[in-house]
Amino acid sequence: MSKTKVFMALLLASIPFSGAQALSTKYTGSCSVLAKETGKYPDRKVTGFKNPATYKKMEVINQQMADGQKAQAKASLLEIKSSSSDKFALSIVNQYLARLAFEAENFNQTVQYAREVVNLDALPVKAILSMKKQVAWAYLGKKDYKNAISWMKQYFDQVIKPPVSDYKALAQLYYQDNDFKNAICPAYIALSKTTKSKDKESLYKMLFGLHYNLKDMAGSATILSEMINYYPDNKKYWEQLFSIEFQRGKEDTALAIYELGYKKGLWTTAKEYKNLASMHSNSGAPLVAAKVIEEGFTKGIVPKNLENLKLLARFYDSAKERDAAIKTYDQLSGMSNSGEFAYKIGLNYFEEEKYQQAIKYFQEAVRKGNLKSVDRGYSYLQMGAAQFYLGNESAAISALNKAKGIDKTRKNATSWMAFIKQKQDIREQLKKDAEALEAEVAAEASEPST
Repeated sequence: MSKTKVFMALLLASIPFSGAQALSTKYTGSCSVLAKETGKYPDRKVTGFKNPATYKKMEVINQQMADGQKAQAKASLLEIKSSSSDKFALSIVNQYLARLAFEAENFNQTVQYAREVVNLDALPVKAILSMKKQVAWAYLGKKDYKNAISWMKQYFDQVIKPPVSDYKALAQLYYQDNDFKNAICPAYIALSKTTKSKDKESLYKMLFGLHYNLKDMAGSATILSEMINYYPDNKKYWEQLFSIEFQRGKEDTALAIYELGYKKGLWTTAKEYKNLASMHSNSGAPLVAAKVIEEGFTKGIVPKNLENLKLLARFYDSAKERDAAIKTYDQLSGMSNSGEFAYKIGLNYFEEEKYQQAIKYFQEAVRKGNLKSVDRGYSYLQMGAAQFYLGNESAAISALNKAKGIDKTRKNATSWMAFIKQKQDIREQLKKDAEALEAEVAAEASEPST
């Protein structure tokens, strides 16, 4: 199996495909609904307005509010409030006053009026529960999150089958209070109940943020994996999942995610192509990295400039793809006044034992100049070695003498020269020995036999 297929298999294995109910993290595993899912509210007889005159006043107040005459409506409501002892009428009046106060962003008064409705307890249960939520929203307006949460919890203690929005609201209150752990279950339950794609996405985002704030990277990765399953074209989620897995030290999985994003066509910038190429190279697949850059060139995404060609050449070099590396360095050499690329070509030819070509490019590197001292030294050193392998000892010594004059290559050049000198000395000694033997044999042959 290829590296890419292995990476893809790793990623696919980490993505759950069975929906939100299977979304299991160390925090969601113990979540359960916070309110009753079945049952009926207790029957309660509501008396209605005892005084017909109060009812007529409320009709006028309704019209005033519909016409936007809020000041007049409020004055009439306060008049009834101060003169009536009818619990039902006072509950309705306080409901209206709470609404007006909330619209005016007077949250202290909203709390006061809404709590009075709850304390009077003269309305149907659903209306009382609605006012408990109203109290919670008023506390939220005051940024008193703890009291807002307390009232929402009272609401959940009594409500039957609350809407998804209430679970989401409770999660948001906990979030505002920085109580990330307690926010998770209402958000998770809301996610499991909702069927609206837009709501699902916002809840996934919330759950991810909560787990991330709790530094639960494994949970964050689980959520992001499912987000990618539902929203595969959202580039940001792929980037976040890649980042999370990288932070977790799961570099193979991180690369698999980035590779899958690449296969889907999500990466459309030179930076993204180069990031993917670098990751492949760092994972031990420099040839794959080179192919990514080549594709970027072909598609016009990665500019074919000096910097990017250097990157490509480096990848081919690391992959020991000599011909491709030489071709790329040759393009670079034509774009630069420096001899560094001719030097790289020389090294590749030397590795292939093509010593004549290696010498040619080492000479070109020195001629063009602008080399680092160490590269200049190694140009001479490798040139000397190449000449030696070709049997050109004089030329080898000449090049090695130049390498000897550079600090970084002095030691190696000296060793090479000593080696060549030793070879020459041995050869000279062998020659002398052969000549001596020849003379001895000739002398023996010239002596008269006895």
